[in-house]
Amino acid sequence: MFMTMSGVLPIIICHVIVFSVSGAPPQEFFRFVPFYIPLLLILLGINWFLADLILRPLTQLLAATTKLASMDLRQRLEVDTHEPVETLELRRAFNKLLNRLEESLNIQCQFVADASHELRTPLTSIQGYTKLLLRRGSNIDANLLGEALQTISDESGRLIRLVSDLLQLARADAGQAIINQQEVVDMREVMASVEDTVTVIAPEQIEIQFILPQSSIWVYADADRLKQVFLNLTNNAIKATQAGGKVTVTLRSTDNQAIIRVIDTGIGIAPADQQRIFDRFYRVERSRTRSRLYGGGTGLGLAIALTIIKAHGGSIELESELNKGSTFTVKLPVTEKSPAIKTAQPSLPKDDKTNA
Repeated sequence: MFMTMSGVLPIIICHVIVFSVSGAPPQEFFRFVPFYIPLLLILLGINWFLADLILRPLTQLLAATTKLASMDLRQRLEVDTHEPVETLELRRAFNKLLNRLEESLNIQCQFVADASHELRTPLTSIQGYTKLLLRRGSNIDANLLGEALQTISDESGRLIRLVSDLLQLARADAGQAIINQQEVVDMREVMASVEDTVTVIAPEQIEIQFILPQSSIWVYADADRLKQVFLNLTNNAIKATQAGGKVTVTLRSTDNQAIIRVIDTGIGIAPADQQRIFDRFYRVERSRTRSRLYGGGTGLGLAIALTIIKAHGGSIELESELNKGSTFTVKLPVTEKSPAIKTAQPSLPKDDKTNA
């Protein structure tokens, strides 16, 4: 109706102007009013047809999308190349959205399945040893009792770590901050703390070397989270390195970046695995990398490390070759240290920690 009236109204206005200029009496104008009725009906019919022609693809698209709500998410809208470009592009965009939704749903289902599997393994072990203790009662051997309690303690700790890791990832997915209070820290101090921890737990058959610069490298970061990242990377490098191998951690800086490399001479990572190495619950050659010395991993460490480094505005890169080793490179933006903060920061000894 709006389109019809917008078409008839200019005609009426033109006629009124013409009759006003010609000086014809008003009665002469009203003689032509009945002719407007068929014109109005004709325009109404034409506009009705055009509106139906324009809205038909949209109506079909609406019906198809409404039908999808009660169908399998894997279904897609049919694309007809002969339909108008606007609705064609809308269908394609909608199909892309469905692809993203299906991919997200698959990732979520896989995540739940993997998490359930990881939770079930320690719980089964705890339940088994608990039943053993209940069944034996006071007649249980002291050695067996100690082994059972140690296993229960280890598996409980593994559960706590797994739940903590899942909580960190859930917070990151929800857009919440996973790093605590940030401050200007010296990366040499962070790496020295990592070195102190790693050299204690590393096996004697593997050479560990930290190469740190003499000058400070300041970054605005959460030192505890960064230590968590580099402990994870270094421990992974140790797990992948066989006896007689070497793990080297280096720290240097450019004009605007702190660059930390964790280099090992271990088994390396296949190109196909490198594409998924930061995926959650993904492990490379599980039988070879899950060391009894360090305990079984959950496959969440690298995913959390990547999340933490990205939260600091940095990046992680991987270079690896089978049977030759791997190199993880972490890049973080550097910052300047103000005099006020400088007096509050402890200084490192003059001699660098670069022991093997």
